[in-house]
Amino acid sequence: MKQRIFTVLFSLAFAAALLAHAGAEHITGFVKTITHDSLTVETTKHEMVTVVLTPKTDGVKSSVKFNVQELKPGERVVIHAKKNASGALEAIEVDWGPRPK
Repeated sequence: MKQRIFTVLFSLAFAAALLAHAGAEHITGFVKTITHDSLTVETTKHEMVTVVLTPKTDGVKSSVKFNVQELKPGERVVIHAKKNASGALEAIEVDWGPRPK
């Protein structure tokens, strides 16, 4: 009985995690270039990925909201993005900086 309860709870938690991302992609890498409306990152697989920045894009540095335009080339980022209507990746959140202890 305990096994069944555990299985059901685990399944629900896994489903909730999948729904929370709702098709979002995660891009991890180092900033190569940044403009007013885009950010290009060299991923950990050495691929160049450009994401669109919008006024809705959140910047989070060390768990504190910051302006994405403060990013500099060479900084490590994790970008949460999804494809927009035109098929381009649009950044929802750009996270960078060390985590507080």
